[in-house]
Amino acid sequence: MKSRVFSFEEACTALDTVRGITHQANERMQDLRGQLEKAPPGSTMAHKLSEWINTVINQWNREISELGALPKGLWTVDFDSGRGFYYCWTLNEESLRFCHGYDEGFIGRRPLTDEQL
Repeated sequence: MKSRVFSFEEACTALDTVRGITHQANERMQDLRGQLEKAPPGSTMAHKLSEWINTVINQWNREISELGALPKGLWTVDFDSGRGFYYCWTLNEESLRFCHGYDEGFIGRRPLTDEQL
């Protein structure tokens, strides 16, 4: 699925869905990780749990992409502003408050300015 350009308002609206998808995926993955820690290393169960964790992450990536947003890293999402930067959100942030240039990545995150809204 191709990413789309979002106004700040559109990104904020989409964020409600992104947040729900992400929280659900994170909870599922944490549950699976807890089970994996209890499974005997190298066992069939450990292997299966690892596969399920990957499935959760891949499904999250697909669902975020279907919204037109860009999954970046684990539980981080970029929304293309079409103005040379991405609105950037990561798990446990309440709202869109950060951005970074197209070539900067997460390390280049900075607070949004009034001109970027």
